Amino acid sequence: MTEKYYTLGTHTSEQWVELHAELIADGNTYTSVPAREVTVEDDRLHSPTTGSYLLTLEEATELQIDERVKFINESPEKYPEVYMPSSEDLTCGTSGTPTDRYTALYNNWSQWVNSNLGIYSFFTDVEPTLNRQGTFFRFLSFVKPNHYTVGKTNPFNTPKLQQAGAGENVDLIVPDNGCWLGHVEFISRGVTNAVNPDDYIGSNVLPGNGYCDVLDLVLDAPYYIDPNYFNADPTNRLMARWDGTIVPIESVAIAWWRDPTQRSISFASFGNIYVSPNYTRDTANGSNSTLPSEGTHGTQCAALAFGRTQGWAYNANKWVMNLYGTNHVGSLGTGIDVQKIFHIHKPVNPIYNSKDPTVSSNSWGIRGSKSGSYYYWRTDSPVSYTQITKPAFLDVLGMAGDAGRFKSELKDSSTTQAGDELTQAGVICIAGAGNSGQQLVNPDHPNYDNGISTNNTQPLYSRTFHETSGYYSIGTTNRRGFPGHMGKTESQTFQGNTTVKFPVIQVGVTHSSIISGTERIAGYSDRGNAFDLFAPGDGAMAATVDTYTSSANIPAIQRVDGIYSTLSAGSMDLSLLGGCRDTRFSGTSAACPVAAGFLASVMQYNRDWTYEDLRTWIETNVTSQSTSTLYHGFEATTPTDVRWNKEYYSDGSFYSHSVTSLQGAPGRVIYNASIPVSTAYGVQVGDPPAAPVPYGISGPLTVTGVTFSNT
Repeated sequence: MTEKYYTLGTHTSEQWVELHAELIADGNTYTSVPAREVTVEDDRLHSPTTGSYLLTLEEATELQIDERVKFINESPEKYPEVYMPSSEDLTCGTSGTPTDRYTALYNNWSQWVNSNLGIYSFFTDVEPTLNRQGTFFRFLSFVKPNHYTVGKTNPFNTPKLQQAGAGENVDLIVPDNGCWLGHVEFISRGVTNAVNPDDYIGSNVLPGNGYCDVLDLVLDAPYYIDPNYFNADPTNRLMARWDGTIVPIESVAIAWWRDPTQRSISFASFGNIYVSPNYTRDTANGSNSTLPSEGTHGTQCAALAFGRTQGWAYNANKWVMNLYGTNHVGSLGTGIDVQKIFHIHKPVNPIYNSKDPTVSSNSWGIRGSKSGSYYYWRTDSPVSYTQITKPAFLDVLGMAGDAGRFKSELKDSSTTQAGDELTQAGVICIAGAGNSGQQLVNPDHPNYDNGISTNNTQPLYSRTFHETSGYYSIGTTNRRGFPGHMGKTESQTFQGNTTVKFPVIQVGVTHSSIISGTERIAGYSDRGNAFDLFAPGDGAMAATVDTYTSSANIPAIQRVDGIYSTLSAGSMDLSLLGGCRDTRFSGTSAACPVAAGFLASVMQYNRDWTYEDLRTWIETNVTSQSTSTLYHGFEATTPTDVRWNKEYYSDGSFYSHSVTSLQGAPGRVIYNASIPVSTAYGVQVGDPPAAPVPYGISGPLTVTGVTFSNT
């Protein structure tokens, strides 16, 4: 029989050691284990419970019944054509002492509207002023100020914005579909008409005095983690990036991940990470003269997380990764593993004698269009339905967004295991929950086990629905999707356990305007008591790679500060187009990086916090608003309740605009709340150094004729 690559996971590390020994033994007599010596494709030293093997389908099927086996699946990194969803399937978008971000007042658009303003002119319509980020307006107070959208050409002039920190000494990662690093939003020097925050540092953590703030996690982090290896042979291992930053040669960086012999001996212990050899700077990041292969969504997310004018964490250590765009990292699991390895093995920050916190902003998610013949509502008794008789709680799923698709809890796989290990390693994961209008709840809620099935005999964890590209779910309608349930502490045998913990901080999105006197969530946003908070992101302004397209719905608008000294016309002819542009960006995809940037500033002052500490701070300080300032609405209580898709006033009369009920979610909207300052490090935690300190790397060195030093 034909062999294929399979990744197997066990419930415990002890079980894996035992089963691995049996698999590589010749003549095994265990009925579930092949009676031959199995070839080990990857022993996955970085994971204590997983390994990859060459097996036949029959052997994999037999292994699946072994009680020690938690999952076995084809290795996604070996079959990316099967297991990597398209970008369209994954994107979710449609106290320290406060200081002034800017010396003077700044201009704000709370929503970038296009109604009644006409079609934007591609060549002549230019953003008239600087200091433009609309999402910051919401941070000014606990309750949203009663300010209606006034449009792009009439900005609201706000008081001076104050923020306590900007993510200093925090690694903030945006894994998405690529990011254009050549956009002016990420450029620290040579920008025409630039107005930067007063305490903006600029540059990055690698040597070379580069003027692009952002680094690629796959291609640049190996040098940050393992400088001795690259410095030992700089001519053959290092190069100068287009902005002057000294970075690894692409092939050398890829080999560093894939081959333990191609890195320092001290970093050989995590084994192989199968990064795709097709991963390049041109396709993932672009440059000052080229656009990446894909990156509209990722560029927008990165700008809202840590852009110098659009992000809250403009002084963070800024990292991006092409997780799922063209020529991606290899698989979702590989991208998650890369983040884990980075977090575990990165250098100690000498300022605090500790490693910097890692925050990962995830504006993507797995969801699918699913249909069944039976539904379950608060019991294990199935109810038959058709597409015509489908109850309201099913009919509402995806109605306001995500093209009818919705999330379900994924079945265990090597990808979910990678997510579990990422959170267990201590990475603070923030996720945009999705735009399906879906109620997502905790295990103590009666809707937790609601779902659909194709027959009336399968128990919950035996139901199988194909989500997308090789991933399968159990068809739940009210549980977190992936990556929202990464790190779930409950195994499948403990169904209904109310002590289940979910490490991922889950974010929804607020509507940009005051409606009927109150702030509201966006009608398409997911909601429910599984949410930690909501953040602005409806109609936000964000950097874009879209320099050519302009329409009434999604304009690409020229910036006043859209040019910098080395921006090359190149193949893009940016000189003709007026330089870099911004666009309108909405959804939980936008809210997630907005929240991640702010939470990075919380972590800068509390470097040893776990996700539990951060969640406690959110629950304590970002308290739920009253119904007088934030619309809560009414939670539906039956499967046919009209309140799933309609809302009504207290007198019983209905109104027609989109459903904005919280459906039981705590009414927490992120704002500039007080941040405690840890005293655990013997220095004032959170205070930035006077200049960026690339503390893992020494110089001077000479690389292919380019001399650089530690600056």
